[in-house]
Amino acid sequence: MSGKRVTSLLTSTFGSLFDRATKHPFLKAAGQGQISKTILSEWLAQDRLYAQSYIRFIGLLLSKVCLPSGNPNTRKSQEPTTEQRVFDILVEALVGIQSELRFFESTAAEYGLDLTALPRDEVEGEGTNGIFGPSPITRAYIDLFMSAGSAGVSLLEGMSVLFATEYCYLQAWKYAAFISMSTSTTTGLVGDLDTDADGGALRRKFIPNWSSLEFEQFVLRLQDVTDELGGRVKGAEEGERERGKCVGWWKQVLWLEERFWPQVEVDIDGDEG
Repeated sequence: MSGKRVTSLLTSTFGSLFDRATKHPFLKAAGQGQISKTILSEWLAQDRLYAQSYIRFIGLLLSKVCLPSGNPNTRKSQEPTTEQRVFDILVEALVGIQSELRFFESTAAEYGLDLTALPRDEVEGEGTNGIFGPSPITRAYIDLFMSAGSAGVSLLEGMSVLFATEYCYLQAWKYAAFISMSTSTTTGLVGDLDTDADGGALRRKFIPNWSSLEFEQFVLRLQDVTDELGGRVKGAEEGERERGKCVGWWKQVLWLEERFWPQVEVDIDGDEG
């Protein structure tokens, strides 16, 4: 595929949508320790459902990978094929989400968070039936995953969706980490997070985990594999068509990411970086 790398094309497109998705008021409030246990529980409950659908999405992508046949011992001196690299990063994603779900449960137990909390509109009687399940936005994300993994969608498109979700998640929590650091420096409360509205769960556990170097390195590996896969598309016309589809998926992810964060009221003064 000629021209700009797929992931570079994505991350340079729809800048205002990206900023709204990754510098949301919820993330600022999280970095300032202003998210209550109630709001955090509601969001975590939905994010956990998202994570469970992520597993099915990865399974659909794995079904599209065609590993090379033949005796692998005859290729010991060769670099892994693109298919092998895609397979490896998808398996890594599965292992990561397994650890993530355990992390959700252990942190929720430690801080008294409810992983089956209903969204506020359902508690107040404006929802469907008061039974725990995906919110409309979570359901839309699940539908996106199922569509991006369906038979008529290329592996490159699916990998672009996976990259888009992970990249946005990383950048969002890096923003929250920046706000947390700035808040601690300004208030002089470095390390003393017991007064946070959630008891310190976000700034002690979740933000460090989701803005970590380990997670960033995973996203970079995912980016490289996606670009490598994109580079194998043959023909200028086919390349343009695939790039256009990937950009379309990117826009959908940004739209959903912005709306996946809970609506909160926070102080808008101050430098957000």
